[in-house]
Amino acid sequence: YDRYFYLFKKLFKKNNLPNVILLSGPKGSGKSTFIYHFINYLLSTNDKNKYDPEKFTINSNNNSFKLVKNLIHPNFYLLDKVLSDDSIKIDQIRSLLKFLSKTVYSRGIKIVLIDNSEYLNLNSSNALLKALEEPSNNTYFFIINSDQSKINSTIKSRCVYFKVHFTLSEKKNIFNKLALENQVNFDDINLDKFLYFNAPGDFLKNLIILKDLNLDITKDYLSSILFLMNHY
Repeated sequence: YDRYFYLFKKLFKKNNLPNVILLSGPKGSGKSTFIYHFINYLLSTNDKNKYDPEKFTINSNNNSFKLVKNLIHPNFYLLDKVLSDDSIKIDQIRSLLKFLSKTVYSRGIKIVLIDNSEYLNLNSSNALLKALEEPSNNTYFFIINSDQSKINSTIKSRCVYFKVHFTLSEKKNIFNKLALENQVNFDDINLDKFLYFNAPGDFLKNLIILKDLNLDITKDYLSSILFLMNHY
């Protein structure tokens, strides 16, 4: 996401960052991770151990990082689907609207991250539109979507839309870094065919699940596929 980070950073410094950004792409492609990095960059400017934009690194000792991680940062609001629910409810939007009405604190900006926006139902979508129609200059919405066919077209029209796309070589590079970090050994010469239809993050999750069961997808396609289908 280097090019997206540099673009957003440049726009923010010029006071031209769109107030509502929709980031759409396959699930498991790292959209949320990227946005959390950029949010830390925005919020930690005056903190100790602030974000390193050259190495794209969040310092775990950074205060803004700790507050956002624990969902207690006064300038940050996360709207996401609750695991036990089948959609993002209108009550969650009402809580968001209360947050937006509060006075801002450090740096004078408010940041709203809406993850899994494809789970907004009709009522919650309509309620959210009111917040998106005329956002204040100091408020930034980052909306993450993994299925653009399921997002309200009116919401989409209120956003500056970025569709995430990685080339096969970029996906392989991302996967190899993730595999190294998660200590997953995978050097199959046919990696291309696995990543052609899968995002690197999703494929890695499948490999970790199979690893725990001592299944090797490169040696036993059928057993691995049947297990993952049942697991899903």
